Amino acid sequence: MFVIVKDLSFNYDSVNVINDISFNIKEGDIVCILGESGSGKSTILRLLAGLEKPNKGFIKINNQLVVNDNHFILPEDREIGVVFQDYALFPHMTVAENILFGIKNKSKKYKKDKLLELLNLIGLSDYQSKYPHQLSGGQQQRIALARALAIEPALVVMDEPFSSLDANLQSRIRSDLQKIIKKTGTTSIFVSHDKDDALSIADKTIILKDGKIVQQGITNDIFAAPNSEYVAGLIT
Repeated sequence: MFVIVKDLSFNYDSVNVINDISFNIKEGDIVCILGESGSGKSTILRLLAGLEKPNKGFIKINNQLVVNDNHFILPEDREIGVVFQDYALFPHMTVAENILFGIKNKSKKYKKDKLLELLNLIGLSDYQSKYPHQLSGGQQQRIALARALAIEPALVVMDEPFSSLDANLQSRIRSDLQKIIKKTGTTSIFVSHDKDDALSIADKTIILKDGKIVQQGITNDIFAAPNSEYVAGLIT
């Protein structure tokens, strides 16, 4: 498996936020962590990215141990691209500067080629000189994804990637995002409280309640056969 999470727990001020969570992800899959507010979804992303340290358990990504009880790899050394809920684009930087921000120690030619490749991938080839305030919400999201992909990460994690978009745009943007990720073959995890996000683009879905996994598996299988009243209520 490409991502292995085993017996992961995290406490905040003596409160169990994540409790003995385990899951595996195949390379190239898009995975949705689905749950209500406060279920621990975003905390899992922060643990994967190295923005928090678990109280116990371990995480392996692409055969690399990134954290256990005695080992912790810093966020910048984990080869993980992060797309934040508000996209976190730098307002004073152009689209090109935002996308290339995380690329270090590469030649000008490499950066130019990578920029053109990513702009073409996300369908915004003519936007490299624009600033974030000149972009729509969907365009900002694609720029944020391109920035995450620019470092050629082993894994991309996305926090509620569709929540700030107008409802009329969500269906199209979901489709665009899926096509971009699948074209690059990048393993991806996103969190959401919206069942339509999972059903639209996720290969696998992990459902959380109060910091625990209550069901996980192929997305269509979960929607066809929820294992509890809670899951049924969440996805209907």
